[in-house]
Amino acid sequence: MLLCFSFLIFDSKILKAQTDIYAKITTGQSEPLELAIGDFVSTQPSITTEEPKLAAQIKEIVKKDLIFSLFFDLIEPLPQEKIAHSNPPEWNRWIEIGAEFLLTGEIELRGSNLKVKADLWDLNKQREIMSESYRTNVGNIRKLAHQISNDIVYNLVGEKGIFNTKIAYLVQKDKTKELFICDYDGYNPQQLTYDKSLALSPKWSPEGDKLSYTSYKTGNPDLWVVTLESGKTQKISNYKGLNSAASWSPDNRYIALTLTKDGNAEIYLLHKNGGIKDRLTNNWGIDSSPSWSPNGKQIAFTSDRSGLPQIYIMDVDGSNLRRLTMEGDYNDSPTWSPKGDKIAFCSREPQGFQIYTIDIIGENLRKLTFEGSNENPHWSPDGYHIVFSSNRTGKFEIYSMHWDGSNQQTITSGGNNSSPAWSPLKD
Repeated sequence: MLLCFSFLIFDSKILKAQTDIYAKITTGQSEPLELAIGDFVSTQPSITTEEPKLAAQIKEIVKKDLIFSLFFDLIEPLPQEKIAHSNPPEWNRWIEIGAEFLLTGEIELRGSNLKVKADLWDLNKQREIMSESYRTNVGNIRKLAHQISNDIVYNLVGEKGIFNTKIAYLVQKDKTKELFICDYDGYNPQQLTYDKSLALSPKWSPEGDKLSYTSYKTGNPDLWVVTLESGKTQKISNYKGLNSAASWSPDNRYIALTLTKDGNAEIYLLHKNGGIKDRLTNNWGIDSSPSWSPNGKQIAFTSDRSGLPQIYIMDVDGSNLRRLTMEGDYNDSPTWSPKGDKIAFCSREPQGFQIYTIDIIGENLRKLTFEGSNENPHWSPDGYHIVFSSNRTGKFEIYSMHWDGSNQQTITSGGNNSSPAWSPLKD
């Protein structure tokens, strides 16, 4: 199976020398930037009927991206305040409606080929921050708009945008579960596996070109890897019993996973080819669900060695073990924030599982979800958002939320969707 990936071409960059970082959002107090988005206008003397539609779509996608990012408050002029497109812009008119920054755009459609120019302006300093051209076909308009959003975030905040990342997840059909991916906002769902079997625990490789998952397609729950570009699958670990809950090291050298080859569920460190490097746990309890720290020096995991499942942290060689969670009688599925400061996990309560975060020193326990049963949290690669599965509407769907639990919204439909994993950023 060959997966289809479309192209987005950049013209040679003409970004201005950029040394200013205008905003830095932290998981605490922050001040979003006041950004206005002007209409994207045609550069051609004769406007086609499709150009205004495409321009409106691009503007709407960029708006939704930037609102989701947490970095911006979007300023919209009232109908009677509508400001015409110009280059340079009418500085004072945009400032008067409360904007600090302005995005303007131009669009040119020739057949199915689309060219978009995006300009980002600092209104107070009356200077251009970014000027970039993008070329693609009309079928790839969402990726183009997401890239504009990424460039805005990078130029104003100094961080890479997440808007062209993907979400991997499982879809249950009858008694099978297959692996799917979609855009971060739920668009463009695509099936990756056709195993007609039970798939579990998808996890991305650090480079974002592969996904690992556990599958029963040959009888034993073995660990497999699928390469996104080719669709080819490869068996990595087929030890007797479970080969499950794999987690890739940040340097892409090792995979931590749970094996039951010796009877008890223990965490092992494997080379990428499946050979065992180290056994990290060795006790009577069940140890599972490893999650690497972003610096690759520690692993969080679930263990019931104290009698009930709790979250623990150990060094990558299995030493310096410490218990992280002290509240709750069933805590599972730890996922380490890319910023390194927090771990999200799910905790069983009378009405189902709920998602919490806790600092890595065991302080500031925070409940994020309250409706239905919520499971399988996973951080966005920038550490500002979390994706998870929830049955709050009766069937399990994939949801996203901000790091503090706000803005919870579904990104899938149809039900029976679970186990999300957010792709890393690509260089």
